[in-house]
Amino acid sequence: MSYSKKIVFLTENISWGGSELLWFKTILELANFNYNVAICLHAKLKVPNEILNLQEEGKIIINTSTIDSLSFFKRIANRFLSYSKRFKSPNLRQAFITDFKPDLIVINQGFNFNGVDSMLFALQNNINYVTISHAVNEGMWPNVELRKKMQLGFANSIKNYFVSQDNLLVTQNQLGNILNNTEIVRNPFNVSFKIDLNFPESDNFHLAFVGRYDFYAKGQDVLLQVLSNEKWKNRNLVVNFYGEGNDVENLKDLIEMYQLKKTIIHSHTATEEIWRTNQGLILTSRFEGLPIVIVEAMLCKRFVIVTNVSGSKELVIDNETGFIAVAPRPEYVDEALERAWQQRKNWEKMGIKAREEITSQISENPALDFANKLQTILSDL
Repeated sequence: MSYSKKIVFLTENISWGGSELLWFKTILELANFNYNVAICLHAKLKVPNEILNLQEEGKIIINTSTIDSLSFFKRIANRFLSYSKRFKSPNLRQAFITDFKPDLIVINQGFNFNGVDSMLFALQNNINYVTISHAVNEGMWPNVELRKKMQLGFANSIKNYFVSQDNLLVTQNQLGNILNNTEIVRNPFNVSFKIDLNFPESDNFHLAFVGRYDFYAKGQDVLLQVLSNEKWKNRNLVVNFYGEGNDVENLKDLIEMYQLKKTIIHSHTATEEIWRTNQGLILTSRFEGLPIVIVEAMLCKRFVIVTNVSGSKELVIDNETGFIAVAPRPEYVDEALERAWQQRKNWEKMGIKAREEITSQISENPALDFANKLQTILSDL
């Protein structure tokens, strides 16, 4: 088969998460089209079998090269050489891209800055590129050098995609200028768009906290502080944690420290099964992109409690489809959770409205939407 265009998907992440779903499912959509597709991955990133199967079928190329390490003798020599004369590690990823000669690079970054060197590489080599930014942290601002790189990288992209309007606005504040080449895109989700789950009946009220165990980002510690209050201990509210991550031991320790008898950590659980037994979602993040778990919960007719950070509040109507805490602080999360508790008899109705709202704001197949956007760009090159 002769291919009309070449496209490289480049992800900067080393662990699989929500920010990998869009490029992954977009490639599945593009696999049957007349494109020569390659993916550049970090060697530590474990990809789904669907991607590996496409490689075996000869439909895509997977490159796991990053930066090659220097030999022992060159590392020793560098100790005695001035900086300008030191041996530099060859970037095998960039070498692969140069040899592949893509018409377009899709630079997928977990934040809004960790793909900037790839942007500048593409710019310096006259390769067209687009960017996808999956999260923005208002507590992490670029230094002077990084800011200049970001300004140059974003300004020269064909298109910069963000998963929430808030992420775009914060990025523009960090850059100090308006970006005219931007668009908001939605991530795929892990349940059927047409899913229809019954509301779970129980003697207790069950909320699910779905997210990786990373206190810095997801703020599980904030919720645990709230639940340590005697009023919550005395209520028949059960909070179920689902996820994995480096802070799992810290999570266990805080649950024990606060003596939270109705807070449960679960092993890996399929998304649909989570919403068969939980009546709502609670997420006390410190920063986000736009969490896929919010979309999935609302599709499953579940109300949500979120903190007012990044895109988390963009799909939620306060007091109608969920409850928005002013900030990821215990006093504000407690206030939102209290409002939710006072409306606990209406959680089922709120969930029904949540589904109506989310299906009016997202499409059935965001990956196909994104694939079509890329095809339009490629056709114009």
